[in-house]
Parts: sequence; C-alpha cells; structure tokens
Amino acid sequence: MQLVTLTPGEFDDFAKYHPLNNYQQSSKYARLMTNHGYDYDLIGLKADNDQIVAASVILKRKITGNTRYGYAPKGFLLNYYDQETLQIFLKELKAYYKKQNFIFIKFNPEIITGATSKAEKWQMSYNGNVTIIDTLKALKVKRRLEVREFDLMEPKYNAFINLKANNLFTMKRNYRKKIKRCLGNGLSLTVGTYKDVDELYPLLKGKTNKSVEFYRDFYNVFNQDNSIDLVFVKVDFNKYLQFVKDKYERELEMNDIWNDKIRIDPKRSNLNGKMNSDQKLQGYKSDVIKATEGLKEHREVTIAGALIVKQFNRVSIVASGFDENYRYLNPNHFLYFSIFERYKQYFDFCDIGGVTSKFNDETSKYNGLNSFKKDWNPKIYEYVGEFDLVCSEFTFDRLIKTSFIENEFNNHPNEAIPPELLQQK
Repeated sequence: MQLVTLTPGEFDDFAKYHPLNNYQQSSKYARLMTNHGYDYDLIGLKADNDQIVAASVILKRKITGNTRYGYAPKGFLLNYYDQETLQIFLKELKAYYKKQNFIFIKFNPEIITGATSKAEKWQMSYNGNVTIIDTLKALKVKRRLEVREFDLMEPKYNAFINLKANNLFTMKRNYRKKIKRCLGNGLSLTVGTYKDVDELYPLLKGKTNKSVEFYRDFYNVFNQDNSIDLVFVKVDFNKYLQFVKDKYERELEMNDIWNDKIRIDPKRSNLNGKMNSDQKLQGYKSDVIKATEGLKEHREVTIAGALIVKQFNRVSIVASGFDENYRYLNPNHFLYFSIFERYKQYFDFCDIGGVTSKFNDETSKYNGLNSFKKDWNPKIYEYVGEFDLVCSEFTFDRLIKTSFIENEFNNHPNEAIPPELLQQK
C-alpha cells in the first residue's frame, strides 16, 4: 500500500460513496478553509491494485516557524475494523507529516458508538463501535476527553431528525400549537442567495465566532454544485394583524357570552370560563398592538434564518439564528419545522446539531438548547470522539503543558509559544 496525494476528483469520488461521508470531508470544504487560515492536502492510501482504501482532507496550520499541525475534520475515511489498513494508514501518515515538522494530526470521525431517543427515556445504548476506541489506543493514538460541555472540535453528541417519519403530530403538543399559530401569524419560509448572507449574519449574533466573510465563502464554494441553501423566516405584518384581529373579535364575542352566563348563574365553572376568556383577550390585544406597531415600520421583515448543507441523504443546519425582538412569534420553532417540511421529500435525515452530554440535566447552562432540540423528538447519537495522531511525542507533551492545544482548538487567543518548546525529537 502507498500513501499518495489525490486530485480533488479522485478524493470526492471516493468520499461521496464512503459510509462515513460528510460535507467537511470534501474538496469544497478544504478550499473553503484556505481563505481562513489553513492549507490542505487530499491524502489517500492506495492498495497494490491502485484502489483507494483510505483517504482524508488534512487541513494544515502553522504553529510557529516551520512547525505545524494537521486536522482531519470528521475524518479519516476508512474501514476502522480493517486493522491492517488502519495501522498502515496511521503509520504512513505519521511518517509523511513528521518529515514536514508536524507535531500532531487531530481527527474526529463520525463513527456512532451510542444512540438514544425519547422512547429510550434518553438513556444511551452503546454498540460494538466502542471497540474502535481501544483499537486506536493500542496504535498509540491519544484520545481527548470531553472535560467541559462542547469543548471538542465537533459536538460529541448530535441530534438527528428522521424526515420521513417527522410530522406535526410526532412533536411535543406545545410545539404543535406554536407551529399552527405561526402559520396564522403570517410567517413564511423564503430562499435567499449569496447577496443575502449579510442578512443572515446579524441573526447569528452570540452564536458564532466566525466572520461574515467565512459564511460568504461557505455559500460561494458549496453553491458551485448547488449543495447549500440559505433560508429565511419572514413575517408579513399585514397578515399577522388581520389574523390576531380576527381572534380578538371572536374572543370578544365569547367574553360577552361568559358575562351573560355569570349574570344568570354565577357558579364556579362560569367564573373560571370568564377569567380564561379575559386572559385570552388580554393576550390577543397585546398581539394586535405588536402587529400594528410592526406594520407601521415594515410590511415584511426577516426574523430568522439558516444555512443548510445538502449532502448524500441528509441536510445539515450549519448555522441558524433568530431576532430576539420577535421571540414572541416563535421564529425558531417555525424555522426548524419549515426546514423539515421543505427537505423531507428529497432527504432522509436532518442534522440539527449538537447537544451536550448532560441532555437530561436541567441545571446545565445548555438546558434550553437541549430541551429545544429534544422536543422535536430526534434520535441523539454519540460519536467515537476526538483523537490526536502524534508525530512528535516530545513537542506534543510540551504543547500540552503550555495549554497551546487547548487554546488553539477552543478558539481562544494563543499565547506565544517559545521556539525552544517546538524543538523536534
């Protein structure tokens, strides 16, 4: 077997049919990252018959001087149960990149080791893939443990929606009510283009450390083969006002009926009915005021948006957000529901992103995020984790002591690393 550099065509042809395929393991994603601090290689392992048996995007970044590290996002792509191929691939990678002064290569394959759902009461059940962890450890690969929630390069726990089985009746009751109300409130899903990326970015405020240029480039690169969509939720205040005015007027009539009932028979059930009607009236009146004020400023306004990557049999919500000023319209709920409905005819699954390992812990600071995703009735998968293929043990250990690796991969400002710490041994 021989380690070789692959052409983009060779790599993509192999990757798109591999069981572990994902949008980050593509030549498109590699090209995207060249504008954001990385170089890249498309590396493959070929058997004697010239067939590719393993491959990976390797993103490359300088630490200092000639010293670098590599990152295989959601890679490597190979059969991890084929221990001979795995051992050869890791050995050849290590030798190849050590010659280029690489300290380590980080990788985090999308190998599922456990799964859970509402039916399992969110208790994780594990499968045979957990043995891959021991296999990698035996090959001297270091595994990084998740010390804090979301402190790995990619979430270790991910929520997926089965689009073919998903509908309004499979979700939580209060979600069904919110969606139905959104439909009446004049909310709709629209599709944007490259020029609309700047409209998405303010909706991501506080949820990303990426620049708007990153999302512009992301859209540009993936749009070359129509594998990305930019979607928005808009509210038509004219429709919204008409809807809530109708509800207010109907409830006003019902309130008069309750008043008549109380005059005739002031029993407890009639009093309770009147009180409930009063509360509804107050809510609808508030909605009428909000809709009227909104219509004065805009006929239509964007209140939520998302960037969607289409890959094989799934779509992935890469980034999403909503305008907090319109939280009362439940824009995030409508956004997700509309995405499921839009893609269910063409794809099997929707990756709605990470949850934390404490998805049953109401005291977690991410409880709101976990609850929002769990209430869509997803399947939550646990991945095998994050690993480092170390090319230089001495320097890697020194970097660990300086906290460089933690800082680099948690997107904190890097402290300057003295050149003497990076001396190869």
